[in-house]
Amino acid sequence: MESKGRRYGMLAVLALLPFLLPGCGGGDGNVLTLRFWNGFTGPDGRTMLALVKRFNEENPDVRVLMQRMDWASYYNKLFVAGMGGRAPQVFVIHADNIPRFMRADFVRPVDDLVAADATFDAEDILPVAWAAVGMDGRHYGIPLDVHPQGLYYNATLFREAGMVDDAGNPVPPRDRASFLAALEKLTRDLDGDGRPDQWGFVFTWLRTNMLTLMNQWGGTFFNEDLSACTVNCPANVETLTFCRNLIERDLVPSPENIDSWVGFRQGKVAMVFEGIYMLADLQKQSDLDYGAAPVPVLGKRPATWASSHTLCLANGLDPKVEAAAWRFVRFLSGHALDWAEGGQIPARNSLRNTERFREMAAQSAFAKQLDYVVYAPRVPFIFEFFTEFDAAVESALRGSATPKEALDNAARRTNATIARYREMTAEGGGDE
Repeated sequence: MESKGRRYGMLAVLALLPFLLPGCGGGDGNVLTLRFWNGFTGPDGRTMLALVKRFNEENPDVRVLMQRMDWASYYNKLFVAGMGGRAPQVFVIHADNIPRFMRADFVRPVDDLVAADATFDAEDILPVAWAAVGMDGRHYGIPLDVHPQGLYYNATLFREAGMVDDAGNPVPPRDRASFLAALEKLTRDLDGDGRPDQWGFVFTWLRTNMLTLMNQWGGTFFNEDLSACTVNCPANVETLTFCRNLIERDLVPSPENIDSWVGFRQGKVAMVFEGIYMLADLQKQSDLDYGAAPVPVLGKRPATWASSHTLCLANGLDPKVEAAAWRFVRFLSGHALDWAEGGQIPARNSLRNTERFREMAAQSAFAKQLDYVVYAPRVPFIFEFFTEFDAAVESALRGSATPKEALDNAARRTNATIARYREMTAEGGGDE
């Protein structure tokens, strides 16, 4: 078996040479350069770039260079850069990826920086977001935002179906009964060919849709000590069975039969569960009358999936570089309302408790769920787990396997991954 260092060394040479050439920090004269990596390649990237430019203007002794990459390849590139000791000084990772980078010793704990900074109060961060970046009694970054899943709905279609209050305002569903009633009213055959061409609801990103609903049913994914995968627990089977039944009843299309988000934007879909980060798409569309609300409670308790973009510092920075990097992180955290404008919710309580945030209609609606948001499982083999989870959900919803068969397969394969991981770590191999 190839050693971990050899594998990643080869990947670094073949895939990441352009990223590994810049120095680890420094600058011209008295200007110190920081490299900042993230996956903000959409409209959110323009928002972040504006914040970087503002920081550079207000801090003439520091120059931040921002590098954006697609999330699909971002984590491998970041991990390999860390393996080679050439990671950017500041980088963004989602909260559920912290265990992988922490165990590889690529990310610096920030507790001492927070404690030494009288201008930064960790108690101002939403507790669930702060806990999501903590492991083994330490915290490995500053949550910039919380981005939960919520309900987007087409206000025009709701009005046409008579789903309005006395003032004529759309009334989105709040529970299972009203959700199913909405599907019956909003799923329509408009051309008389016997097939729906307007859908009341469609699944969007199956992963986050199912994490939301499985948590509503009280499902689990791993046991307490992470030694076994429990994704095939009865609650998760029940959740997936409920969703498959919606498809069998022609109330929801099978995942392969519709481009869900495009369908919503085109006015062919009345409701979707999606993240607040999709708001930027809707904000630039003038011909769609949409609204936002919490995800209805289809299961046994309120719950919705969420994550956080976490601002992280590389380990082993020179003290001057580290001080500048922390200044930049603190700046972004303090300006999270600017970031929120493009479709996010600030992780800082004080920023959410402002008139400016309350005037952000969709963000405020999604923020009503913050008391019961649920983050993805925090395991160092999260990529491997999600590969199996995604395949299981898709096969069950498409009808190529029963929900129990699909989740049993995912659990078995994930348990094999856990066994390999434990064997490797026991031999001193560290993270894959």
